[in-house]
Amino acid sequence: MRLRDVLAPTRLVVPLEARTLQEAESLLLEPLAAAHGVLDVVKLRRRVAERRAEDAVAMGNRAFLLHYRTDAVGQLVVALGVAPDRICRQASDEQEQCARIVIMIAAPPRHAARYLQVVGGFARLLRKPEVLEAVLAARDPDALAALDQFSEYRLPEQLAVRDVMSDHPLTVTPDVPLKDVARLLVRTGLGALPVVDEDQRVIGMVSEREVIRFLLHVQAFTGPDARVASPLALGIRTARDVMSRQVLCVAPEQPIAEVASLMSNKDVDRVPVVREGRLVGFLTRGDIVRKLIGT
Repeated sequence: MRLRDVLAPTRLVVPLEARTLQEAESLLLEPLAAAHGVLDVVKLRRRVAERRAEDAVAMGNRAFLLHYRTDAVGQLVVALGVAPDRICRQASDEQEQCARIVIMIAAPPRHAARYLQVVGGFARLLRKPEVLEAVLAARDPDALAALDQFSEYRLPEQLAVRDVMSDHPLTVTPDVPLKDVARLLVRTGLGALPVVDEDQRVIGMVSEREVIRFLLHVQAFTGPDARVASPLALGIRTARDVMSRQVLCVAPEQPIAEVASLMSNKDVDRVPVVREGRLVGFLTRGDIVRKLIGT
């Protein structure tokens, strides 16, 4: 499959008259919603309106990727716009990110493989200066769709989990006090941590969800003032007391598209990577997208 196969002139917006990423999103949503593969326009609009932080990713200074996994579409659909001037946004690390190209992709959860191939294809192609220059120079949708680079570029082969996972992940042991686990989650910004034994075997996962659930339980049984009850309860509890023991693990050799589909179907954002039962890495949905777009 070639990248040109997912680009239709009717879903290309040139020029993209937007000053902000939100304006670009609104302009690209119109041709995307009219695509043949959209099953429920209202549901798609509702999903885009949620504006989750992970929905928008910067491909360096080349493009913004707006991506949505939703069953409002029956197949992968793409809209792409080229703005006459840079569109900028403030990143979480207080650095400004700017680009003139905005790509919007909507795909059903079961099409994880195709989704990853297309995202990877755009990312790799736009890294080439001559391609980026040609895209930015296109004067109208037909000229953009007719670029030889899109017709000649074959979508990349599948990656394996080992190509994307984080090596040497942060872990906790089952006897670590829950208050230390909570501090670690807050300090690192991680949503969850694997719980491992002395042999680095995964025996559980402790996440913000489990910690919050425990605190709510404490508050319900000790009164309305959680500030009094929670520190004591946190001090005597450990990771073992709140961790989830049913953990979805994957192998480093598994195709990343297969694992992405599995994570979507199981509604999990992160999974430990194990070899012969021992932890060798950690994989999150964010890792997958960041690896593909090279940021």
